[in-house]
Amino acid sequence: MNFDILQFIRANKVLFIWGLFFALVYLARMYGLFGLVFITFILCFTFNNVIAWLCSRTRIPRVLWTITVYVVFLAVILTILSFVLPKLVFETTAFVRKLPEMMGKVSQFLDKTAVQSPDMAAPVSRIKKYLSVESIVGLDLEGLFNVVMTWFNQITSYVSYFLLGTLFSFLILLDFPKLRRQTQALRHSRLRDFHAVMADSVAQFALTVGTAFQAQMLIALANTLLTAVGLWVLGIHPIVLLCSVVFCCGLIPVLGVFISSVPILLVAFNTDGLPLVFWGLCMVVLVHLFEAYILNPRIISVVFKISPLLILIIVYLGHVFFGLWGMLLGVPVSVFIYRHVIVGSGAGEVAEDPDAKAEC
Repeated sequence: MNFDILQFIRANKVLFIWGLFFALVYLARMYGLFGLVFITFILCFTFNNVIAWLCSRTRIPRVLWTITVYVVFLAVILTILSFVLPKLVFETTAFVRKLPEMMGKVSQFLDKTAVQSPDMAAPVSRIKKYLSVESIVGLDLEGLFNVVMTWFNQITSYVSYFLLGTLFSFLILLDFPKLRRQTQALRHSRLRDFHAVMADSVAQFALTVGTAFQAQMLIALANTLLTAVGLWVLGIHPIVLLCSVVFCCGLIPVLGVFISSVPILLVAFNTDGLPLVFWGLCMVVLVHLFEAYILNPRIISVVFKISPLLILIIVYLGHVFFGLWGMLLGVPVSVFIYRHVIVGSGAGEVAEDPDAKAEC
């Protein structure tokens, strides 16, 4: 019996279409386009809701609102960068220069603790090994600045992604109603099978991931503002650098709390020893208690509703298999797979129907 590949594809078209979709996602990641695609998607998702809301309350054409929203957005970003970026570069350079001295003070404190408490000698020795600069960056002290330059190069690439994503999202939203009608027209084209299989699932996936990441950005922004106030009150500097770390780590659920707290406590220890570490720890705990009991129930619990332990497991596995993007997107993707693939619940639990907001 001869094998008919076309008949095989027709019989397994759902698996074939999903396999093609994930192959395209993998190719985007392999060629470094995933970040650009994701930033474009998030900006489209966020600003389309804003533009649709503005259109629903005025008679101003959608095109004018789109241009206005992006002009205001770029003005705000450029204003923030003009004040924050020079200070951030200065504080980062100073922090890197002082890092060996900071780690030396911590090492001296641990040595003193080991002398006063001989039973703690073995744990202290192991802690010192993990806290050494060589262990943290994987290089000797002379290679520390090379690592920093690599980080800056990565930041530069992310900035270019952001600028291109802003341009692409603007062009998409400028003509979004027409693009949406053209996409819906695919149901009557030769790609109707692909549209029938993928349309609803991709829409639910975009709604889940977009809402979850948007909520996590609000959480990160609130944590950053509260942490900035706490650092200013306690006199812990550099504030801009530490708050930048808090915001970036705040995009990672649960695990980001622990990552962002380490530099704050390290700077506090080198500023005024254990008393300031205690107050810094109290400040971090208060900020994240506010997040856990005030912000999460109002902003993000509707999206996630999973235990912190499970979030940690998902974030860790996401980092192992997909790196930074796995840490950022692991939780919302897992929520989508569980609710819409395994359980089969509708996207209406997460947010309103996007079709109702698509046009004005």
